Amino acid sequence: MRATRLNVLAGVASTLVASAMISGCMYYRAEAEYAQGWSAADRNGWYYGTQGSRLIPYAWFQALEQADSAAMFADERHLLGYGYIAAAADRPNRLPVGFAIDRQPDDNLKVTKLRWYAGQRGDSAQRAEPWLGFNCSACHTAEIRYQGQPIRVDGGPGLGDFDALVGDLDRALVATRDDPQKWDRFAARVLAGKDTPQNRDALRQAFDTLIGWQQKTANLNRSPVRAGFARVDAFGHIYNKIVLFADDPAQPIVNPADAPVSYPFLWNINKQKQVQWNGAAENARLGNFDYGAMGRNTGEVLGVFGELLPVQAGSPGQPLAGFRSSVNAANLEGLERVVAKLQPPPWPASFPPIDQAKAARGRELFVQHCVACHRTPDRQVPGKPTEVMVPFHSARPENLTDIWMACNALTYESRTGLLRNTKDGFVSGEALPAVAPVVTMLATSVKGALVGKKGQIVATAAGGFLGLNRPIVVFQGDVVPTTPEQVREGRRAFCTTTDHRLLAYKARPLEGIWATAPYLHNGSVPTLYHLLLPADQRPRSFHLGTRDYDPRYVGYDWRPEAPGNSFRFDAYDGSRPRDANANVGHDYGASAMSDADRWALVEYLKTL
Repeated sequence: MRATRLNVLAGVASTLVASAMISGCMYYRAEAEYAQGWSAADRNGWYYGTQGSRLIPYAWFQALEQADSAAMFADERHLLGYGYIAAAADRPNRLPVGFAIDRQPDDNLKVTKLRWYAGQRGDSAQRAEPWLGFNCSACHTAEIRYQGQPIRVDGGPGLGDFDALVGDLDRALVATRDDPQKWDRFAARVLAGKDTPQNRDALRQAFDTLIGWQQKTANLNRSPVRAGFARVDAFGHIYNKIVLFADDPAQPIVNPADAPVSYPFLWNINKQKQVQWNGAAENARLGNFDYGAMGRNTGEVLGVFGELLPVQAGSPGQPLAGFRSSVNAANLEGLERVVAKLQPPPWPASFPPIDQAKAARGRELFVQHCVACHRTPDRQVPGKPTEVMVPFHSARPENLTDIWMACNALTYESRTGLLRNTKDGFVSGEALPAVAPVVTMLATSVKGALVGKKGQIVATAAGGFLGLNRPIVVFQGDVVPTTPEQVREGRRAFCTTTDHRLLAYKARPLEGIWATAPYLHNGSVPTLYHLLLPADQRPRSFHLGTRDYDPRYVGYDWRPEAPGNSFRFDAYDGSRPRDANANVGHDYGASAMSDADRWALVEYLKTL
């Protein structure tokens, strides 16, 4: 028997990825039906405010062609095909919701400090080139369609196929570099008015630098699991960016982003203590300032194209100066204040009316089977957490869902590189060894970034971010793992039997649950009705991509013939539930219900 010791930080910050064009009148109709407590200014800031995410220079994005044609990558119809939401018809910048422009001084950055023409400067926001990135709303804004009419649900889970978008962008970059004609057209667009041989050489060098960074990222994230629409492995992407920022010259320990999950809905999130599907981050406030949210949102920015520059322990002024980063802490705080206003969406008036008698019977069933975990508003105590954590180790087999998001988050390790010997709490704690849990590296990096932004935030944000108790857990097996399969099975056994607070999933209140398909944490069940079936009767595959909504089953139309359903979600690999996609578990007595009772429970869930 061999034991591998994992030093694990008890808390961590994390997020933290085919639509029809819609007319302006349809957009504003959708906006008017669901204000959800927001003003027009709140919504505009949520849709387009920068967090400090920097994916590609905006001028390059506008000039880039698609990999397999001369059509523009930034064409709105092309971007909407990845499941993102169109801008209002009167908005001149035709970027989908959540595609944000970041413009900040970049002289102190590295990866995104690119120069491609003579005289280019980045010493001020006015002189710096704008970059395209993402903000929260790209993944946390839903739009459904019923009888041809769209309904916007702010804070709801988006349909975006993040992995496909980024993968196709990477392919377009490489194709542009390798095709002389594409390169000539691209360079002429980017360098309009300053197209000289010297500037073309500079552009080529800067372009190669960006491609190299994107390829490093893709190599670490590579996964056999296709996330598809409505899912992303947020933890995996964030973890691997932290590994890249650590810049260890040794061969990296590869932790694939192979546990995609559904984008969580955000209304009432400020009433919860544990945040993320596995409760890995915490809400924590000092007066009106939520430093817990600042920490988790900083982690999200770093994972989604933000930049961090760690410096080695012992470097002059490191603990006081913190780490330089592109994180816009002021905007993060503002976005969190907007989310705190967000109200859950009620069942739409344009949908078939709720059968109140059937819903009353459903309420009885909910109280009998569900309310112990999913607290209704009358069972929520002000100032107390509204969620319930459900540990894996104590879950009955019929209730245990796919474990891999939480298991990866706890057990992934990496070489620490530039973070080696930095205190795990940045300003206090134990020095990071040569190899450490990535969860610890993330928390250390976030704290360093927050200290580096002390001019934008109060100093308590760095000191109060989650807890620093680090229980030692032991990963044991009867055989020494020698193959990837054996290592994975060892991690499976560890994660399903160990009592640790991060090896759990959160049961949260279900207000507005009708607007949050697909269901379970990994988006493996298309509708609420299907979720209430015995696990072996749930669809083993279904299709995603359409916005067409089925108000009877409560979810998107899952049939392959529905318009836009270009992605097939497979919950099984042959006869075995597929890791990361498994739709098993979460029974809690539903398998023993009559079908009439299931429909009654669905009707009640519409009322929440």
